[in-house]
Amino acid sequence: MRLYAIEVDPDEAEVVSDRCWQAGAAGIWEQEASGRTVLRVGVEDEAAAAFVDALTEHRPRDVTDTEVFELVTRTVSVGPVHDPVTLEVPGTVFGDGLHPTTATCLDVLARLVAPGARVLDVGCGSGALSVVAARAGASVTAIDVDPVAVAATRRNAAANGVAVDASIAPLSAIPGAFDVVVANISAQAVLELAGDLWRVLAPGGALVPSGILAGRWHEVRAALGGTAQEVHDVRGWVTAVVTR
Repeated sequence: MRLYAIEVDPDEAEVVSDRCWQAGAAGIWEQEASGRTVLRVGVEDEAAAAFVDALTEHRPRDVTDTEVFELVTRTVSVGPVHDPVTLEVPGTVFGDGLHPTTATCLDVLARLVAPGARVLDVGCGSGALSVVAARAGASVTAIDVDPVAVAATRRNAAANGVAVDASIAPLSAIPGAFDVVVANISAQAVLELAGDLWRVLAPGGALVPSGILAGRWHEVRAALGGTAQEVHDVRGWVTAVVTR
């Protein structure tokens, strides 16, 4: 993993952050310094060269070997304005509700999830989607490949007074049929998991693929099949609702 620092004006931070995500960022953390915003961006080694090329005009500095950067836990509120949930998000875990895909998924789940619904959250991160769905009365199963994310989901569920069955179980090992399956991950991950995503979806259920760059949506759409009931493109990130 490489760590890059990008200094921007505060009003540019959101736009530049979006570009960082699109260029392959694995995590982004903001710091304020002397009226400027410094984005610290974590990038996997194999994606580093392409990331630097994509953000070249913003002059990303490789600070992996020169800076000690503490990835602190942050506290955020997400969900309905009248009934938000509070999340503690570890520094290395994705899912604080601020990324366009997470925010869009929250809006979609608010319409799809009814009391008693069975929801599967694939790639749960901090548990933002899981906890909000559970607060809406759903029975929620959550999975993630990162044990830190699973632990965060469990803690956030308990802190908000709801039950979420979170584990590192692979999707291929998940049985049952869910009314809503949300996969806020990436285009490549959705493509790789497409068969199992459909397998665990109950008849008449809704599949919510998300975390997909707009330029790859046509590829994901073709691979998934089904009927796209909704397609939301928010700042170049697609979240959809697909049924059979």
